[in-house]
Amino acid sequence: MVKKISNVKRFRDIIFCAVIILFSIGIILIPTSEQYKQSSANREARCIVLKTDNQFVFQRGTVRQGDQKVTVQILDGADRNRKIEVLNMLQGAVELEWFYQTGEKAIIGYTLDNKKIVGARMLEPLRETHLVWLFILFIAALLILAGWTGVKAIITFIFTILVIWKVLLPCSLEGKFDPVLLAILIVAGLCFITIFMIAGFNKKALGAFLGAFSGCIITWIILLLFGDPLKINGATSSFSTTLRYSGYEHLDLLKLFYAAVILSATGAIMDVAIDIAAAMAEIKEKRPDIGRGELIRSGINIGRLVIGTMSTTLLLAYTGGALTMLMFLLARGISIWRIFNMNFVASELLKTLSGTIGLTLVVPCTALFVGILLVKSVKDKCEQTLTQ
Repeated sequence: MVKKISNVKRFRDIIFCAVIILFSIGIILIPTSEQYKQSSANREARCIVLKTDNQFVFQRGTVRQGDQKVTVQILDGADRNRKIEVLNMLQGAVELEWFYQTGEKAIIGYTLDNKKIVGARMLEPLRETHLVWLFILFIAALLILAGWTGVKAIITFIFTILVIWKVLLPCSLEGKFDPVLLAILIVAGLCFITIFMIAGFNKKALGAFLGAFSGCIITWIILLLFGDPLKINGATSSFSTTLRYSGYEHLDLLKLFYAAVILSATGAIMDVAIDIAAAMAEIKEKRPDIGRGELIRSGINIGRLVIGTMSTTLLLAYTGGALTMLMFLLARGISIWRIFNMNFVASELLKTLSGTIGLTLVVPCTALFVGILLVKSVKDKCEQTLTQ
């Protein structure tokens, strides 16, 4: 009997995985809008650096500035094997620039005029090979340590990337959909697919999904309540202002900020929800006679330990990206009261605290949903004992 149930569960998993793979293929086949494509005159290609000329490069402190002349050989595309001289302009923006050495591979952008290259620039050092190996290591770790669950995790991981790249980003750019509502819908879909894919189609998974989605909604409500009083404008996100002045003046940066916070918090919220749901299901399996109230209290007690560490995890994750900014403010001797009132810091605090509140309240929500789904009787064991 147990083997038969296991086979049915495995068959459902395979069918669900196949459906998600088909959806993934469908998303891949969604045509990219022409407005996101470069003109035929502008091309990009991989290349190898043959020679560098650094006579016009000077160093100021730890930063190189000036013009580096780089001779490269194109490795792919219609202009393969062509050798051209490319200018690498160094303006001190270390996060966007790279100082090239002979033998390095890179990506260049160049412009054609009647098959003649009239302008070229160094874009990025070639990192894709090492990223592919890193991704292979990630897949191997999941497959070796998690087995079939690892396979399902990889499918949901790839599906999530595709949804974000092919659905969320283009729809947000076009401005046809409210970015917050779009993010909530996508989060709901991803929570559903991820939780039911990993936990299977059962009451435990349903309770975890309802709890996780409730946590995301709570995070959104906190953002709405405090975003305006804190005078958050959403312009603190990386490249937000650059994006707006690149032909997308219609974008609402505040709503994009809210959408980003909801997406960022969802992962941790799902983790807490499925942890509590799994623990409560295990308790119910070991104690079939447990009452609903007692099971819910057990779930909340388990959740207290989880959120004690996860709230700190969110704080470290969010503020880690602002580490150098905080160091700069400290180095300038800016007072702590002014730091707390700065737009950047207030935005990070809103992001951290709204996500943490959503993470905290997902515990009772999940415990309540799972308790209702797993135990039919309203009376708990203590009440039953008293009535006897």
